[in-house]
Amino acid sequence: MEKNIIYLWICAFALVHGNQETSPQPPISDKLPSLIKMNNDFAFHLYKRLVAMPEYQSKNIFFSPFSVSMALSELSLGAGGETKKQLLSGIGHNSSVFSTEEMHQMFHSLLEEIDQRTGVDIDVGSALYASDKLKLFPEFLKELKEFYHSDGFTVDFSVKETPDKINTYVKEKTHGTIDQAVDDLESDTLMLLLTYIYFKGKWDMPFNPSRTRQSRFHVDAETTVPVKMMHQPVKTIKHLEMAISRQHIEKWRTAVRTRKTDIFVPKLSLKTSYSLKDILKGMGMADMFTDKANFTGISEERMLISKALHKASLDIDEKGTTAAAVTTVDFRPMSYSPLNTLSFDRPFMIFITDQKNDNILFFGKVVNPAGKQ
Repeated sequence: MEKNIIYLWICAFALVHGNQETSPQPPISDKLPSLIKMNNDFAFHLYKRLVAMPEYQSKNIFFSPFSVSMALSELSLGAGGETKKQLLSGIGHNSSVFSTEEMHQMFHSLLEEIDQRTGVDIDVGSALYASDKLKLFPEFLKELKEFYHSDGFTVDFSVKETPDKINTYVKEKTHGTIDQAVDDLESDTLMLLLTYIYFKGKWDMPFNPSRTRQSRFHVDAETTVPVKMMHQPVKTIKHLEMAISRQHIEKWRTAVRTRKTDIFVPKLSLKTSYSLKDILKGMGMADMFTDKANFTGISEERMLISKALHKASLDIDEKGTTAAAVTTVDFRPMSYSPLNTLSFDRPFMIFITDQKNDNILFFGKVVNPAGKQ
């Protein structure tokens, strides 16, 4: 049986006229690598925006770029004019490589393939919560369901039970790892779009808990913190994070070799939360947050995005890795190298990638494994 593996990367460093015959179009799956490259390039652009912000420079970072790019792609279904152009440009869409229709078809193909996985625990999807006062265009709902497997709910945003329902939904989809996707919602909220991703993977060679020892993690040249360091016996980050790109992941992926190595990895549990509004505006997607927003493909109601939030969690222990993330977008009316010993005892970057297609599912850096943010 074919093995389905999600890699956990941890690194310390033609228009035709007349009667002409047309060639058959290649299946959409043939263009899937182009979508993966788009998503992975977006991952690094988003990461570099995050680490450039003063409030995150000395903190752990962990997020799902796939969850964010999927949410933005879904938004483009209902966007028009300059808003749509900014969304597509911001996520890295290149019309000379594939059309927007093909982009949505490829997301659908990717989600279908993930749904059929065996041998790995992974769940990806989305949901749309719409106000009972908002009339959505049927075509938008149809495409959201068809391409992105989106669930749909009609709710009253003015009642307290609605945030509870959303949080219960996300908690179920992320297997309890994220229990509060939204903290509060304005009573005049018209719509909330969310995407979620959950991953749980086991080590090929699990760490023996009896070998886990108290150790020190070097946050920087002057600071260390206590950590529980897992040990798998034989069987500088700032320069790295600004230079790293999708091409490095592809190169490392093809360079993987079996090798006997002593590995030391800290047990850790992280929870992160980010407001993406200023970050996305800085990436060229500004209009959707202003009265210039054009979402005429969603409803006749003129509305803009008031919040774009992302929450993620990461747990690494002797058995394996569990990671989850959720991206929420709120709409309101327009009125508003090989080593013999590999020890991760210093800041390191982490990637969880799909072995089948190199799609970056999660991305981050660990500055302080004792920090819980």
